[in-house]
Amino acid sequence: MPDQRMAYCTILSTNYLAKALTLADTLQRHHPGARLTVLVIDSPDAAQLAGVRRDGVDVVGTDVLGLPHRDVLRLATIYDLVEFATAVKPLLLKGLLQGADQAAYLDPDTYVTSPMTELSPALEATEGGILLTPHFLEPVPPDAELQETHLLTVGVYNLGFCAVDRRALPFLDWWWGHLVDECLWEPLSGLFVDQKWCDIGSVMFRAGAWQHRGYNVSVTNLHERPLMLDGEGFGFVGHPDRLRLFHFHAFDTAAPTELSTRLASSTAHLRTEGTAIDALCREYAAALVEHERSLPAAAPYPYATDARGRTISRHLRRAWRIQAGDLPEGADPLPSPFLAEEADAFEAWRRRALKTEARELAGDVMKSARLAFPDEYGRLRKRFPQVADAVRGRVFRPGGIWK
Repeated sequence: MPDQRMAYCTILSTNYLAKALTLADTLQRHHPGARLTVLVIDSPDAAQLAGVRRDGVDVVGTDVLGLPHRDVLRLATIYDLVEFATAVKPLLLKGLLQGADQAAYLDPDTYVTSPMTELSPALEATEGGILLTPHFLEPVPPDAELQETHLLTVGVYNLGFCAVDRRALPFLDWWWGHLVDECLWEPLSGLFVDQKWCDIGSVMFRAGAWQHRGYNVSVTNLHERPLMLDGEGFGFVGHPDRLRLFHFHAFDTAAPTELSTRLASSTAHLRTEGTAIDALCREYAAALVEHERSLPAAAPYPYATDARGRTISRHLRRAWRIQAGDLPEGADPLPSPFLAEEADAFEAWRRRALKTEARELAGDVMKSARLAFPDEYGRLRKRFPQVADAVRGRVFRPGGIWK
């Protein structure tokens, strides 16, 4: 890990390297001498990525996390790509703090537009050494692209950016203690990868909710932060803050009229209604295309399939996670789907896991029914209490309101 006052990092799979290099270019442009550590989760080490050489960029593999390789494969088994990439965030930040006073995480699809001069002082001013950016800073108008109810699903803070210093080490350990098993996109359990946990951790570890408008600006909050372009660069209409970091959620150079391809409806109107946002998108697209052309085509995500090329479904990952967690201490681990020498054992386990998959699916159906038909669910449970208790005991695992 490089020694520096503020260490910057991002996490991705190989197919996002062009975006990370674009981020690195803008970081160097506005912070000469800064270094960006790029953790590639689908590479055990940086050897196979040695050809990706850029000034100010340190490309590393999962070996820097300090985990045994078997533990890394476990994370790759229980999590999909996004869950895996977000789960190891506290480990990478903690590693960077060994050689730096402060560390900032930036999603690979963020873009630095001006010097982040207030970042270090703002972090120092927090009580707990943690700086987070809320999605919204003001009440949301009725015609906004996303409403406040969206935060009940994804959390108050956008973890596409965060900054910590060494006072945050207990927080990083607590955060990792949950993400090692519970960095899940599972709405029925109230989980949205790493973000919902920070709603809790921000209170317990006294994080600062940053009110600066220029960080983590995206399609989700443009309604409160309308961009303008003047002789000094990008700023905000009617507000003195300047744009520092723009977060391009699901920006696709193959869809040049869209700001984001993630929303259910088109975002093309956001480009045509504001010349500043359109200019920013064009600038970003030109830089991104240049890096896309310079890099070889990315291989498919290796942890999407097992050693025999069969897709690993979310239900199968869930079953593996549950059964691995239920193993008694000292028992042999479950076979890994990614090791050729364990392919036969994993295939045999896969057939046996159908029962666990079916039970968990039935539990989700019951949870959904309880939420969708609360009155009917209550009447049935009151009328047939023994049956209800028996069914619940078979399909609900202990935890929260579903206990």
